[in-house]
Amino acid sequence: MAYSSLAQLAEQSKLLTSHIGGQQLPHIERGIDQIENQSRKLAAKAAKPVDMSDNKAHFFLAKGGVDANVMHSQMSSINLKPTFEPFQPMYDTDTEAFLRHQHEQAIINTIDESRRETVQDFDSNFESSLNNDWERTKKRIFEELGQSVGVDGKDLASRSFRASTSLGLSQATSLPGFGQNPASLDINFIQLKPYYSVVNRLCEHRLQGNGIALASAFADAYQNAHKDQPNQKIVETWTLLMSVLQEQMTRTGLLNPMTKDRRFAKAYLMSPYNSPEATRLRQALVLGSKAFLETHFRNHIEEAVAHKAADASLGGAPSFFNKVRSYIQLKYMHYGSSLQPNLELAGGHALWAQIYYLFRCGEGQEALKFATEHEQHFSPADRQFIGYFSTYLKDSGTLAPEQRERLLSDFNQRIRYSSDTVDPYKFTLFKIIGRCELNKKTTPVITVVEDFMWLQLLLIRDNQADTMPQEKYDLADFQALVLKFGPSQFNPKNNNPLQYFQVLIHSQQFEQAIHYLSSAKAFTLETVHMAITLTYHGLLRIPTVHRVSDPNLFSTSTDAQGRQLSHYDFAELMHRQARAIADQSPVHALDYLYQICLNTDLTPTTNTEQISLCHSYIQELVLQAKDYAALLGSTQHGIKTPGVIEKYLPLIKIENSSQFVREITIEAAKSKAREGSVDDAIQLYGIAESYNQVMDLYNRQLAEYISNPGLQSTAGESGPNVGTIRRQLTEFRNDPKISQQISARSLDTCTILLKLVDFMNLYDRAKYDAAIAEIESLNLIPLEADMSTIAKKAEQFQSLDESIARNFPTVLLKTMESMYQLSESYKMSPYDEAGRRDHRLMLKRRSRTLMMFAGSIKFRMPADTYARLNQLDVLISA
Repeated sequence: MAYSSLAQLAEQSKLLTSHIGGQQLPHIERGIDQIENQSRKLAAKAAKPVDMSDNKAHFFLAKGGVDANVMHSQMSSINLKPTFEPFQPMYDTDTEAFLRHQHEQAIINTIDESRRETVQDFDSNFESSLNNDWERTKKRIFEELGQSVGVDGKDLASRSFRASTSLGLSQATSLPGFGQNPASLDINFIQLKPYYSVVNRLCEHRLQGNGIALASAFADAYQNAHKDQPNQKIVETWTLLMSVLQEQMTRTGLLNPMTKDRRFAKAYLMSPYNSPEATRLRQALVLGSKAFLETHFRNHIEEAVAHKAADASLGGAPSFFNKVRSYIQLKYMHYGSSLQPNLELAGGHALWAQIYYLFRCGEGQEALKFATEHEQHFSPADRQFIGYFSTYLKDSGTLAPEQRERLLSDFNQRIRYSSDTVDPYKFTLFKIIGRCELNKKTTPVITVVEDFMWLQLLLIRDNQADTMPQEKYDLADFQALVLKFGPSQFNPKNNNPLQYFQVLIHSQQFEQAIHYLSSAKAFTLETVHMAITLTYHGLLRIPTVHRVSDPNLFSTSTDAQGRQLSHYDFAELMHRQARAIADQSPVHALDYLYQICLNTDLTPTTNTEQISLCHSYIQELVLQAKDYAALLGSTQHGIKTPGVIEKYLPLIKIENSSQFVREITIEAAKSKAREGSVDDAIQLYGIAESYNQVMDLYNRQLAEYISNPGLQSTAGESGPNVGTIRRQLTEFRNDPKISQQISARSLDTCTILLKLVDFMNLYDRAKYDAAIAEIESLNLIPLEADMSTIAKKAEQFQSLDESIARNFPTVLLKTMESMYQLSESYKMSPYDEAGRRDHRLMLKRRSRTLMMFAGSIKFRMPADTYARLNQLDVLISA
């Protein structure tokens, strides 16, 4: 029956591999005996010794005096098999011996495993600490490198813009910036002081809830810092920001009172791109840029005419209209004839040029008035332009659909294909009013960057959903065009970075503008203060997540609509600025860090991160400056004097002094404690009135001093100032307000540790009698007592603080050594025999009591400590 079952199993097993039979694999047919025979052959073959001899190796070892054969035989004689075997043979029936052996092996394995884990943990922690230190160092290096990267631009020829003649704009001149070494900001304090004053004034206005015309204030600061030789391009850039940010009424020159902080933040940072709020903001910023360009050109005309007043022949008090006419004559007329062959002249006027330049200067109504008064000089076909122009001015730059159709038809028939013969100013005016040929971004009269910017700002239109694709030209298209041209187009010689910066501001690419200007180290201060200005108004987008160890503060992302957004890390920029000036003026450095919390009106996550960054940077600056009392405040005789930071708590989103102490002062103290700067940590905890932590650090210092008697007891870096700790302890005990804040355990621990320090000092000075007396006064170690007292003291030992307990082996050993030294001295003392015997008997009792106490306490002391105590006890008893 069994045989039949086995046969069935054999047949079934063959069926298991039937599905792979088609692969023509051979079947192995061996019986049990054959398998056993083959196995024995393999085992015998494997057991044969392999000749590992190598003549070259033997020769090499022999030259070094090593006999390889002898060494091999010695190593072969070592038998490791009994290493983990029991010393006594175990019988199969000896269960107790077996369990004892297993227990010992488990302990050995546990110890070995613990040792391996300890080594692994040490290696892991060491590597982690090393990596963290490297990351911090790398971040600091990257930050320093990030401040000193040069402007990235290639010296390429300009596409279509060229520097004009003496009557033109944008002469390519070398523009030295603020200071020669801005990466380290090693600049005369007299030059920096006006900027510091404005930033501090900004803090005061924010505290009071008042607005400030910040761009105007920084412009004045720059003028005050460079009274002798100001850089006009920097002055011009500040004026641009004043106009774009609507800080100044361009026509009247009056400052706008509505300059509250974060005016544009909601529309620029939080609203969807096509929302009405965002659209209105973009239109308002375009008007600000256009107003600046028009005023700038107006000033240029007046300067050009004044420069050649004799040739202009204007007379006493000419109107601006006459100044424009004189400008055209100076530019194009020579001895009564035109230098520009296509100009249309009538009645002594260049009709289209006069209209264009008045319009270019923002005098649209004056241009319309001139066109209407000289209508008879226009050709019949051109007289329709006056109606187009009137509607354009009246309707804020738009025409009725039927009017625009007629203008486009007229432009296509008479002007578009006759650009070589038609008046270039007529061509430009028709292009502007009718938004003709949007694929061509310039005209023959657009010769400088400012004219190009002005033309683009007139042509762009936002939120026209029903616009034909060929007629679409909005701000996003303009921005893409500017980025496509890049700095090589607007700053070809790489010596005028403010030119491209202005272009980016006109195109409302504020993050790109700050990023580009920051790459020109000659304009570091301008970068910082223009970034503050844009952030104050809510026009600088920050990254949603602060990127650590990234020297590039500029980044991009994509919004829900797929539109690319630019970001600039304003917090890190302020951090770098504060670090650069912290050594010279930590108070002013703090003013810059306060501005980080301007960006706390965004998403909750971003707000929390910005507040956290601000607080951490303030902690870093305080620790770097080390003037804790001035920055954080101080407490003397129960009277608290606030530091300079407490005045500005609302700016850094701290509600009260308690939160300030918790989030700034105590965190700074913890940081110093982690670094091992105990003295600084004690001072910071004292300012925070965290007296328990002060006592803990005092106790830690004293415990380390007892453990390492080589430490000096002076106020040096190597050890605690024991005298100061003693005085401070007395003050704490005598002040009820402070003493009730400190646990009695901490005070008692400090008292005991101070007495142990005295004991150690007496021992080191070989005053053994006084040392033992000091130990007796502590009443911690029983020197003459019965077993019940010893047991009681051993029980009390369990309640001692860890800082005392871990020093007990040292204290016990030095107490015993003191008794041994006294015992040896009594052998040679002048006392009579009875006196020496009594003293030595007392020391024997005391040493015996100490040994019993040491054996009673539940504390694992080093084995060598027990051995030394036993040795000294024997020597004393001898």
